[in-house]
Amino acid sequence: MVRIRLMGAFAHLAKARELNVKIEGKRKVDEILRELIPRYDEFHEKIIMINGHPARGDAEVTDGDEIKVMPVLSGG
Repeated sequence: MVRIRLMGAFAHLAKARELNVKIEGKRKVDEILRELIPRYDEFHEKIIMINGHPARGDAEVTDGDEIKVMPVLSGG
């Protein structure tokens, strides 16, 4: 299982703050999040952490990893 923690708009869109997803082998973070979060690709800026370390959407995860994702907010 991969534990996914969602923050802000991502939690709202997915209707959950935390999800557990069963995966086989390695999968890219963006692939997993596209399946779980409607309109995921509309957020061009996001912060992704894998096991507490900064990562990009093309990073691969395996069983037992934790992903945390949050949108970047801007304004003035």
